[in-house]
Amino acid sequence: MAGLINELIVNLNEMNDLYEQLIESGKEKREVIIKNNIEELQKINGNENILVGKTLKLDKKREELFSDIAFVLNKPSENITLTKLIEYIDKQAEAEDVRKARDRASHLLAKLKEINESNRILIEEALNQTEFSMNVLRGTLSGKPYYCDTHGNEIPTGDRFFDIKQ
Repeated sequence: MAGLINELIVNLNEMNDLYEQLIESGKEKREVIIKNNIEELQKINGNENILVGKTLKLDKKREELFSDIAFVLNKPSENITLTKLIEYIDKQAEAEDVRKARDRASHLLAKLKEINESNRILIEEALNQTEFSMNVLRGTLSGKPYYCDTHGNEIPTGDRFFDIKQ
């Protein structure tokens, strides 16, 4: 049993290391989005895809370890969580290492979620700015005001500058 727990601890620490790399990547991405450097953004996204692939492999291994640990503990594998595992092995020396890895993962995932949300908002703002610029450009080129509905469909305005009745 101790061997499985130690293997799980190694797995969790490797996942946490990948989460830290994803956090750093997210910070880099924020700067690249602000600078509007599309080429660098594509590189970062490619690197993130590799990191996510590695986390998926580690996650699959973690599930296998949970299944093996559940078998040894004679518990249903779908009921095994890190918190419950810590309760089951509370008297063993490895319990504290599992607790530390769980707490670190929780902290890192919260930080990663925060960075991803911030980047999502920045990207939405950049897209809105681009759409606004395109609308202005279209209006300038046609010589008439140009408006779009929320789906990007052109709204005909005729020759009036303001679309209000007096």
